[in-house]
Amino acid sequence: MSCTEERTRPRRSTEPTRGSNPWYSIRPVPSPRTDSPLSPCVLVVKTPVASRKRVADRLVRTGRRLAGQVTDAAREQELTLATLLEALARLGVTPVTFSVDALDARARKAIAGARLVITVGGDGTLLATSHWVTGAALLGVNSAPRSSVGYLSLARRVGLARILARIAAGDLLPQRVIRLEVVLQEGLEEGLKEGTGGRLLPPALNDVLIAHEQPAATSRYQLRLGRKAEEHRSSGLWVATAAGSTAGLRSAGGEAMPLAARRLQFRARELYRVRDHGTALESGFVEPGQELVVESAMEAGWLFIDGARMATRFPFGARAVFRVAREPLLLFADPARWAPVLPLE
Repeated sequence: MSCTEERTRPRRSTEPTRGSNPWYSIRPVPSPRTDSPLSPCVLVVKTPVASRKRVADRLVRTGRRLAGQVTDAAREQELTLATLLEALARLGVTPVTFSVDALDARARKAIAGARLVITVGGDGTLLATSHWVTGAALLGVNSAPRSSVGYLSLARRVGLARILARIAAGDLLPQRVIRLEVVLQEGLEEGLKEGTGGRLLPPALNDVLIAHEQPAATSRYQLRLGRKAEEHRSSGLWVATAAGSTAGLRSAGGEAMPLAARRLQFRARELYRVRDHGTALESGFVEPGQELVVESAMEAGWLFIDGARMATRFPFGARAVFRVAREPLLLFADPARWAPVLPLE
C-alpha cells in the first residue's frame, strides 16, 4: 500500500457528471496565469450527503427531521456555488472545478498550478485540499453553516462577493500558517539510520493522530524529544499545528495557540499512568528546528493525517519524525478565532 492509503476499501468516486450538476464544468487546465490574485483559480467542492445515492436511499427510510436537514444542507450548497460562480464571473475569472472525492493526479496538477484555490464545503473539504496546495492561496467557503463547522473557512454565501472583491483588489491578504511535516521511516533494522531517509507524507494543516486501528485498543509507542524519551500506553497521540490546536488536541486537554504560532504541540489521549513513575512527555511543544520522534509498538498502528480521509499504516518498529514544515500555507483566515497573541512582558 502507498503511504496515503485509506483504511477502508477504496470508495467509488462520487464526482458528479457534467449533465447532472450545472456547476460542474471541468476544463483541462486552469486559465493562463495573469496578474490577478484570483487566476488561475481552482474550486474543490464537497459532494452533499443528499447527492450520494446510497445515503439518500437510507435517508428516505429515516425520520423526516434528519432527511430534511440533509436536504436543506444540499440546497444551501447549491445556492453557495451559484453565488460563488456568479461573483467570479463578474471578476472575469473562469475556475476549474473538481470534486473533493476525486482529487486525482489531474486535479492535483491543477491545484499546484493555481494562484487561488477555493474550497466549497466544510473543514474536511478544506483540509483534504490543503495537502496538495503549494504556492497558491487557499480560501474556504462554508457552504452550509447550519450543519457544517467551517472553523477554517473565512467566507460564507453572504458576503462572499465582497471578500472576493477585496482579494482581487489586494485589500485582503492570506495568513502564513505553518504546516506539519511527517517523515515515515520503516526498515530501520535494515540499516536506515534514524533521522535519514524515509517517506515524506503530505503536509498536515491541522494535526496527525497516532493510534491503534481499533478505537478500544491501547495505543503503544515510544516518543522522544531532544534528550527526553518515554514509552506510552494511551488512546493515541495528537500532534498539531497552531491551526489544529483548537480541534482534537484541545478537546484532549491541549492548549489553544495563536494562529501565527510557529511551533507544534503534542498531547497524549487518556494516558495510562504507572504508579511512582512520572511523565515528562505527556504533552509539550516542538519548536522550529526540533524533531519529535515517535516509534510504533503496535502491529496495527496508523497515522491519521487531518482526519480519517488520509491515513497510512504505522506498524511495529516504524518511526515517524514530526517537525515544522519548511513551506507554510497561505490561508485566508480570521486569526481572532484562535487564541489571542499575548503581549510580551
